[in-house]
Amino acid sequence: MNRSLSAFLLILVAGLTSLPACQAQFENLLQHLPEDANTLMLFNMEEIMATPLAASQNWKNGEAAKYSSGLMIVPPQTLHLAMAAQMDIELMQPHWHASVMDLSEEPSMLTVTERHGGNVDTISGQDAAVLPNNTYVVKFGKFIAGTMYPADRQQTARWVDSVFATSGRKPLSPYLAEAEGYADQKKVPIVLAMDLKNVLSAKFIRHRLDLMKSLKGTQVDLDKLAEALSSVRGITLGIEITDRITGGIKVDFDGDVSLMKDVAKPLLLESLGNHGAMINELNDWKVSVSRNEILLQGSFQSSGIQRVFSLFDAPPGMQSLSQTSSPGDAKSGKDLTARATQQYFKSIQLLISDLQHEDQEHQSSTPGLEAMWYARYAAKIDALPILHVDPEMVTFATQVSAALRQSQTAMRTAGVQTATRITSMQGAQVYNYQYAAGAAENYGIFGGGYAYRYQANPRASLRQDGAQVAQIEAQETSRGYETANKIMQEIAVSTTQIRRKMTEKYQIEF
Repeated sequence: MNRSLSAFLLILVAGLTSLPACQAQFENLLQHLPEDANTLMLFNMEEIMATPLAASQNWKNGEAAKYSSGLMIVPPQTLHLAMAAQMDIELMQPHWHASVMDLSEEPSMLTVTERHGGNVDTISGQDAAVLPNNTYVVKFGKFIAGTMYPADRQQTARWVDSVFATSGRKPLSPYLAEAEGYADQKKVPIVLAMDLKNVLSAKFIRHRLDLMKSLKGTQVDLDKLAEALSSVRGITLGIEITDRITGGIKVDFDGDVSLMKDVAKPLLLESLGNHGAMINELNDWKVSVSRNEILLQGSFQSSGIQRVFSLFDAPPGMQSLSQTSSPGDAKSGKDLTARATQQYFKSIQLLISDLQHEDQEHQSSTPGLEAMWYARYAAKIDALPILHVDPEMVTFATQVSAALRQSQTAMRTAGVQTATRITSMQGAQVYNYQYAAGAAENYGIFGGGYAYRYQANPRASLRQDGAQVAQIEAQETSRGYETANKIMQEIAVSTTQIRRKMTEKYQIEF
């Protein structure tokens, strides 16, 4: 899990409709999770792949490629996946994150290390593997495997011991246990939840509300709103799939939030936009506000689901390289390198293509948030398995990720330059100012530091002041995009060159 995902979950959650009860699929799996998690994600791949939409769009056929590229979080052969994390909400970083998978085939730790590198191990009597990406994999049962990041052997051993020491253990908090109910009793195939009880103070939220454009000019009592929002219990995202994809946002509170019924939707959408987690179709979703709940419901496009998944860090796959290749592939050392290199290159291509789509979707967002996406995709490229990959292709990938980080720097610089120019505007004195539109660290209501603008000598014309700010924003953002777009063009040229070179070298199409 990552900072962006946490920011997304802090605002985004699902309205779930009633469905017939079904046999519990996750009850046993969740007993294998570590304790003290405040974030939970559940994926019922059996349900998903059996839907009319999955069949009509042939999701199964592209499953391995999307997983290998980092665009799909669920490894092939997984029937059910449960992921949990203990997040530092203030810093938006995980202390740890873990996953447990119910697999269609028995996992082999030797196969895992052959695919990803690393070494086999035994932890508290269980087969295990430690991987180069600082992850432990543990075999809990014939068809159950778990992962733990970071690869702290002592912590992993304590986790394993706790799983086998107590039968019927319940490691989840009451709020996350409710999310399990949506997956099992209501048969919702994708559920994400974050327990936020006692996380946010009213004082902290009150400062953030002053920055929200969606609240400007409204008659909402911000003090009462801050008090109500601080009673948040948690957030749950649920996604249902039939011949289409539907989902929603449900935020649960102990306090009365009915006072925000007129501003709930714009406030949520603005917060999502501030995180770079905005999905276009959310604009058309319907909102309802009751005493203790905000509910936002509507339709998803496949691209929107892909955008949600792109924020996740996937568990390692359990398949060998031979299982992801066609039956006629040769098994010689050169052919193994060719096959691994080809798959690696296609994964890079998918990521670059998805990032370009992300740019087209979100160029109306802030420079700081664009920087976040460049950093995220650079990290995805760095995380791709490199075992058996041609060293020259690995060097190319390193250069691509470095170029994306240059784009990140360009967009962050645009935000910083915007803030610097605004603070130096004639007649304005600025203290403790964090430029909300440009800083990647701005996280709307539920995150980031306090930020405000103080003018010792107010300008005569606020309209003039606003026009000047808008001009500065446009100029610096344009410079940032110009640099980033030039870098993406250079990546396109380099991609063509390495594709031609590898095709000639291995005599297969890259």
